[in-house]
Amino acid sequence: MTDYTALAEAAAVMDRLWSFGGWEVTQTHESLRRYLIEETYEVLDAVESGDPDELREELGDLLLQVLFHSRIAEANGQFTVDDVAATLVAKLAARSPHLTNGHTGPLDVAEQEAAWEIAKKAEKARASCLDGIAMAQPALSLADKVIERAMRAGFPADLVPDALRVVRITGTGDTESTLRSEILAFAGSIRAAEKAAHTDGVPHGGLDEDAWRRYWTPMDRPRGGPADEHRGGPADEHRGGSADEHRG
Repeated sequence: MTDYTALAEAAAVMDRLWSFGGWEVTQTHESLRRYLIEETYEVLDAVESGDPDELREELGDLLLQVLFHSRIAEANGQFTVDDVAATLVAKLAARSPHLTNGHTGPLDVAEQEAAWEIAKKAEKARASCLDGIAMAQPALSLADKVIERAMRAGFPADLVPDALRVVRITGTGDTESTLRSEILAFAGSIRAAEKAAHTDGVPHGGLDEDAWRRYWTPMDRPRGGPADEHRGGPADEHRGGSADEHRG
């Protein structure tokens, strides 16, 4: 079994870089956002290429982002990269009972997924079916995720706006912001319906199709496109230059 000593060495290298007091210590979680986004897309490109060497390299660059953000948090007295790993281990153990209940042999995938969702709901106690969605992701993937979550929660498919099901490319450069405005309005309506139902005594996550229809009131889409565009895009470019120039 692999001893993973290189992982500890990578964390130690990050500590050494930090100790020099150079470019690294001037960074913040916000200034690193663009690098995290870029590296994530580069990993996806490597997956698409099918080249294992390229994927290994790009995963290393993504790992650097985890180490970097963790080191910033450590400097702020918040948590360390070891705390990040421990949190992951605890989450996996809580959501995957077969890790600790003595299970051996192949797993039933459907049962595994069901157990994961049950554990996640129990630990999060979310007020909305949309809680936990990364709202800063690109508008198309955000629309897909929001619709998926809503329909999993019993939302009637015929109430999903056509504007979220058909994306029209206008050539004016505003397709992303237009779709984002539509999905944010839809998400706001979802949350408003859930809040109204809960006020009337419906437990969180307890809306059925009839309840959704009863409490559903579509909201106008948000105005002020630039703000919406900022929420969904990478952070402003840092004066230090591109990600490739610095780290990868």
